[in-house]
Amino acid sequence: MVELANSWSARLLQFDAFWAWLAKYPFAYEYFATLVVYSKYMAFFLVLEMIFAAKRQQTWRAKLFNLQYLMLYMLIYLLIYGHVLSWVVQGSRNVVPQLFGLLNVQSLLHPFAFALFYLFVYDFFYYWFHRWQHRSALLWREHRLHHTEPHVNVTTSLRHHWLEEPLKVFVVQLPLAIIFAAQPADLGLFGVILGGWVFFIHANMRLHLGPLGLFVAGPQVHRIHHGFEPRYIDKNFAALFPIWDRLFGTYYAPQKDEYPDTGLADGRDYNSLLSAALSPIVEPQLPPKQATLKLETPR
Repeated sequence: MVELANSWSARLLQFDAFWAWLAKYPFAYEYFATLVVYSKYMAFFLVLEMIFAAKRQQTWRAKLFNLQYLMLYMLIYLLIYGHVLSWVVQGSRNVVPQLFGLLNVQSLLHPFAFALFYLFVYDFFYYWFHRWQHRSALLWREHRLHHTEPHVNVTTSLRHHWLEEPLKVFVVQLPLAIIFAAQPADLGLFGVILGGWVFFIHANMRLHLGPLGLFVAGPQVHRIHHGFEPRYIDKNFAALFPIWDRLFGTYYAPQKDEYPDTGLADGRDYNSLLSAALSPIVEPQLPPKQATLKLETPR
């Protein structure tokens, strides 16, 4: 037993040495550290998926592709996102500082209450950005990669085109910076909540939230959004609070055992790194609603 403990201690020290060496290279450190954090989220929900699966016939081939694509996605994301965020938000702040931080409520609210309020407002802007992606043929080109997943599961969470987050800067992060006086250091809690939630709502889990689903998004409500049948198209855009869908007429309340098949009606999946990275410029498609109106043959 002592020898086993010493063996594990030696391995942990090796990992510590690796991270200490990697810290000399900030970009590489951030890249691998981010992948480790995301891997922990995914591993946790993958275990839950095996126990509480909504769909049992999911292959590992697509999941492995999503994990491969994640490595490419994170590389491009870390290369460009920070620059876009700085250029748009900080650049605008430098030009018109009086327009930023209009609502200074951090000191008036408990940190948890402020986080909840911030996420509520975040989800409002995300709702409209997401809805716009489904209505604009141009934005749909960027967003459709996420919807080409025929077996939605936790690895689908970050199956986004690398343009997704830079575009969100203009429609989500910029208005949030205008409204809130929160500094980046104050946003750590929000990042933790959002980071875990995006994995939760994509998990392939048979979890019916009942009345709670009217107020909080879960895997079943979001699975409806990924359904390709006409009744599911353009429903449940909110990532956190379905109240936005209810207010703006896009909410679909699933039945207790309603877990639809997912993907696009034509069955495309773009499961190669090149086609995924270049998906906005290959095979232009209409958004699902417009395609349905043109009576495309469902699969």
